[in-house]
Amino acid sequence: KKGFIQILDYFGQNPIIVRSSSFLEDGYGNAFAGKYESVFCVNRGSLEERLAAFEEAVKVVYSSTMNISALEYRKINDLDDTDEQMALLVQRVSGSYYGDYFFPTAAGVGFSYSPYSPLPDMDNSKGMLRLVMGLGTKAVDRTKKDYPRIINLDKPEVTMVKDIREKHRYSQHYLDVIDLKNISLHDIPVGDGLDVIPRYAKRVLVEHDREAERMFRDRGERREIVFVNCEGLVKNQEFIDEMKEIMDTLETAYDYPVDIEYTVNVGEDNSFNVNLLQCRPLQVSINNESIEMPEDKNVFFHIKESSMGMSRKNTIDAICYVDPHKYYEYPYAQKSSISRVINDVNAYCKENDKTAILIVPGRIGTSSPELGIPVVFADISHFSAILEESYSEVGYMPELSFGSHMFQDLVEAEIYYGALFENEKKLEFNKDMIYDYKNILKDINPNLSEEIYDMIQVIDFGDDKAEFYHDMNKDETLCIFN
Repeated sequence: KKGFIQILDYFGQNPIIVRSSSFLEDGYGNAFAGKYESVFCVNRGSLEERLAAFEEAVKVVYSSTMNISALEYRKINDLDDTDEQMALLVQRVSGSYYGDYFFPTAAGVGFSYSPYSPLPDMDNSKGMLRLVMGLGTKAVDRTKKDYPRIINLDKPEVTMVKDIREKHRYSQHYLDVIDLKNISLHDIPVGDGLDVIPRYAKRVLVEHDREAERMFRDRGERREIVFVNCEGLVKNQEFIDEMKEIMDTLETAYDYPVDIEYTVNVGEDNSFNVNLLQCRPLQVSINNESIEMPEDKNVFFHIKESSMGMSRKNTIDAICYVDPHKYYEYPYAQKSSISRVINDVNAYCKENDKTAILIVPGRIGTSSPELGIPVVFADISHFSAILEESYSEVGYMPELSFGSHMFQDLVEAEIYYGALFENEKKLEFNKDMIYDYKNILKDINPNLSEEIYDMIQVIDFGDDKAEFYHDMNKDETLCIFN
């Protein structure tokens, strides 16, 4: 207790974060990102209140070694009998005070090697950043209708967003802050955040919708229309060069690709300060052999430039498909129960040694059921391939969230990760083919409602297996039925 009080005295009443640092988490060959908790302490109030909050944070972090996703991860990777020891790191939170809030200008994660090339001629070895306004929790967790800025450091300004409407939609709408008044960590609308930060900070975070502003001017109104996408930082070559240098230096020292967490705080004179919060080895896909795609076959789906994973050619025993429209119509309060059904199918694949594909609407692993299915890694750990399906009619949009904790889990487990977009990247998707087969979900779990049996189609090919092909070099994926 005396030592804890000394720690609190050292940090004063500045916000702090309690992080884990364990043998398995920080070692080579493991992707434990997000398995163990990190807990923010607002660190305000009397010494007794601050001490109680700090002690609770320590308990939460240590107890997270026993959470289901961590245990499942250890089991899958034959680490369940490996010695695991954990120390704790206590860090001052990087940021500034803005009224009742505390947060950095921007924060995010960085990879010294990018697993994703939006364009065929991009150099993956230059790395990538995932960048958000406010605390970096928004960069690693898939929450609400938020889209971090993905920056491929080979060509930073390249974005897959086509027009101003998409720029608004696929930008950041909430930021995470430490609320000093309510002693809590939560998110606020970006408009509230932009209202309290100085103009020089706002400049690096927003992009103007000039077309909309012009339209208002023509009506005699002066109105600022902006969206948050960290455009000023993306266009700052000095910032891009510094992030490259940081990751190059660390990769050289580790002799291995690295994954970092960082914050960015900007000054009035256009200067910026990068704080490196964390660095660990990064697991990357290394099998990049060329795969020959068969022609004139029974194509289930065929996509390009919208996936991540090592080159592979394998047979498929089973497919689990969640109908996006029926998921949308399912009562909101019950949507999270669908993750338990996915877990049942996952267990079936594990127990029967089935190689299976999971296709879900929107974002996998989101905490917002209106955007996708809120699974955790333990629910999907035994699928061979996972695809996010776009369904714009109700707003489901894959994010392929490279840099999120869910993404790192998939990399480490060598699970293919792709998207079925509603654009030229989807060459073919004949979803009706799966309805030619018996739905075995009732055999897996006979206690579900007819509504769920109607929503989720699970097929097992038996001896008549499907075939799956993915060429990492061409970023092309094909699945055919025999």
